Amino acid sequence: MTEQANRIDWLERQLAQVNMLLERDKARLAESPHDFALELSMTSWQSHQEDLKQELRQARSALQHEVLELRLIGQRMDGSIPLRLLTKMADKISAILAHAAYHLRHGKAPHKKGLDPLFDEMDMRLSGLAFGSTRLLFAGNITADLAGDSAMGGALEKIFGVLGSRDQQQIRELVTVIGIPATRQLNELLSTLERQHIGAELTWPAPNAKIYRWGGSLAEVRQAHERLSPLERIKPHEITLSGRIAQLKDNGALYIRGLDGQQLKISYNAQQYQHVQQYTLGMDVDIQVMCYIDRDPITEQERATYKLVTPEE
Repeated sequence: MTEQANRIDWLERQLAQVNMLLERDKARLAESPHDFALELSMTSWQSHQEDLKQELRQARSALQHEVLELRLIGQRMDGSIPLRLLTKMADKISAILAHAAYHLRHGKAPHKKGLDPLFDEMDMRLSGLAFGSTRLLFAGNITADLAGDSAMGGALEKIFGVLGSRDQQQIRELVTVIGIPATRQLNELLSTLERQHIGAELTWPAPNAKIYRWGGSLAEVRQAHERLSPLERIKPHEITLSGRIAQLKDNGALYIRGLDGQQLKISYNAQQYQHVQQYTLGMDVDIQVMCYIDRDPITEQERATYKLVTPEE
């Protein structure tokens, strides 16, 4: 039994016990209708019953969906959240995940309306406002495709990597994986929180029982915003590389030898593995890639890196 299933089982047993105690106190109160202590006990059990029902609904949802929790922190967060801010948070999170998922699959930004199928696939929705109404719960479909890819799960894993890393070069590499549109949407979300002096904590209990967590303060929002701001201005361009397949690796890279004899590395995401399987050693190819130029701030030398671009099916 998985960790989430164990939790559901425990909550169901707790709820059954509370229901039994509630029925007991109801029977006692029927015999002593003016017993103030029994009335207080009944009120307490009823409150506990509602809390357990809410937790059980969320746990059952988590078993079938990816559940992402965003907790907002700050003096303005006094137990409620302004509707405009709630709408903006929900829209941004949905856009971040859709753009990241698309880029993981195709290596480039989507065309107009290109995200619509992903929005349908992920079925992202606000599933609840937890206690205090400053903890937002988002659910989405985790059904994997034939290649075992969950669009939302893959996107979330990389987003937490971007937010959690302190290494600017590693963050830059992850930005090329999730794409500039997702990075821009994420940075706009952080900017909105910073302008309104709101801290944030993001939590995702992944299906493999690993708990991803980032944030917890306004300072961490500011730091993440500062690290991402320069990177959203990266402007990759799509090109075609021609040559012969020299190496094929399962760890996310293939190499081609160009007409000039130079060997070039092309990185690809796990979500693009099926596309890569069509290539064989020695095959002559014309491969679409996204080219990223990295300039060394000290030597001012430029270095190009290439990311595989795969077509929509």
